[in-house]
Amino acid sequence: MESPAVTFTLAYLVFAVCFVFPPDEVRSAGLTVQSLLSAWLGSEDAAFVQYHLRRSTGTLLAHSLLPLQQDIHLTVTDSRQHELTPDSNVPVQFLTIRVASVNPYVKAFDIRLNSTEYGELREKLRAPISNAANVVIHQSLSDLFLETFTSLVEINQTYHVPSTQELEPCIGCMQTIANIKLIKNCQEPNEGECQQCYCRPMWCLTCMGKWFASRQDQQHPETWLSSQVPCPTCRAKFCILDVCLIR
Repeated sequence: MESPAVTFTLAYLVFAVCFVFPPDEVRSAGLTVQSLLSAWLGSEDAAFVQYHLRRSTGTLLAHSLLPLQQDIHLTVTDSRQHELTPDSNVPVQFLTIRVASVNPYVKAFDIRLNSTEYGELREKLRAPISNAANVVIHQSLSDLFLETFTSLVEINQTYHVPSTQELEPCIGCMQTIANIKLIKNCQEPNEGECQQCYCRPMWCLTCMGKWFASRQDQQHPETWLSSQVPCPTCRAKFCILDVCLIR
């Protein structure tokens, strides 16, 4: 089954070709600029110069309304992340995209876009979007949460590993040395839902953040920062306040 995008593209191509280069059938049906604007153009015999001036102006305006993309350049110039939004308790990243035309008489302008909609925008555009500022684009809610998770853990209490203990690679990615330890810090030892984890350091911060995000309710992201998840090894519940970096 053809997708709506393919059907729309084909219909638009037919419309554009018939509009710019109208065949005899289109002319006879009165679907040309001259026919559609006949009341405004007036009579060619009575006012030849004014008629063609208006005809040229009308044709230029009508053609300028066609959404062509070959003559524009789109560039991601900036990115700003807001930790909280009025309607949710999750971080949001907004991208600034500069839209510039090859025509020097057309003024460039900026648009702001939620990073989670960036992929959808690229699918609908034929023109490429360049990233001149090397902006890190978070195209999913999990990517945004991971950055917030990292920033919150960095201000938590740290854990000093004993000198006799040797750290091993993270069992999640096997590429980074384990650098976090779960220690109950949010409340008193026997209070709350969080539990003390007695596992040795086996995970890196990135993998633990991905694990934390994967255990959340995807329909209610506003609860992610205040929720508890089980330790991936011993299943003891912990929250973000219990994740400690190793120093």
